[in-house]
Amino acid sequence: MYKPSKRIVIAVLVLGLAGFAFGVWVLLNPASIFVQPWRAVRAEAPVKGVLLGPYPVEEDFADLKKRGVTTIISLLEPNVPYEKVLLERERALAERHGMTVKNFPMGSILGQKFGEHYSTNSRAAAEAALSAEGVAYIHCYLGLHRAKNVQRYLAEHAQVQAQTYATANATSDADLETERKAKDLFRAGQYDESLKLLASITRKTARVLRVEGWNLYRMQRADEARTAFARALELAPGDHDARVGLAYADLAGGRLAEAEAGFADLRRLRPDDVSVLEGIGNVYYRQARWKDAELAFQELLRRKPDNGDAREMLERVRRFMAPAGA
Repeated sequence: MYKPSKRIVIAVLVLGLAGFAFGVWVLLNPASIFVQPWRAVRAEAPVKGVLLGPYPVEEDFADLKKRGVTTIISLLEPNVPYEKVLLERERALAERHGMTVKNFPMGSILGQKFGEHYSTNSRAAAEAALSAEGVAYIHCYLGLHRAKNVQRYLAEHAQVQAQTYATANATSDADLETERKAKDLFRAGQYDESLKLLASITRKTARVLRVEGWNLYRMQRADEARTAFARALELAPGDHDARVGLAYADLAGGRLAEAEAGFADLRRLRPDDVSVLEGIGNVYYRQARWKDAELAFQELLRRKPDNGDAREMLERVRRFMAPAGA
């Protein structure tokens, strides 16, 4: 019986390891010449303000920013090792370019779907893109199977939603300019001046009411802020930012049960949203649920290590958890 020599065995093992390493490198570099021919071309979705395509590499971000992209809807599956690496990489790039990444995992290998939440997350990804401020970019690895699945949902269901959203946000050019100036004042911390500008807009759209709500919240006028966010949600029921604002207004107004329910629901929909994690952490803190608060702030800091407020809150929670006299 033929027995291969040790040199042949070693050579085969080395070649196998080299092949494996090369395969991993190819997977982690989706714009390389080995993958490029199979990548989809970035294209407009069936609704305005949404783009679809492949995983955005570093050089894509400048172009996405020029196109007005503010939100990236990633369909990568973090349970797949190379997709987890790519997801972390794009989060870092997005933060550098002032964009937000929202992850709706949809497992797919060679077009074959797997995972429990494929259909649910397909719909959730489409709805997140529709409610995003600015342009949303939906992508999977190659921009083929998973992105196309979301595109089909957009084509079938988004028309009515888009019409509803457009009606809720229809406004004149003059009002749009006033709204833009009011947002600039809000970002500068000039809340009273921002509110005065918003008051001059006769048609209060969902967007205007959102800005009004956040101004009132910053001015510690929680009840009025809650009213503004609730009115925004009447016009645009799926508006994520207004739902976050409503939960924060409930927290500020001492309606802890309502705030907890609001943040818990938002957390199920957007587990990566640090503002939601911070909100529910503060709810638990106010309820003296120290362990729950600790876990929420730990998760927040894992996702955003430079959040000083969360670090301070975590230290405060741990002081309450420490045994007396320790």
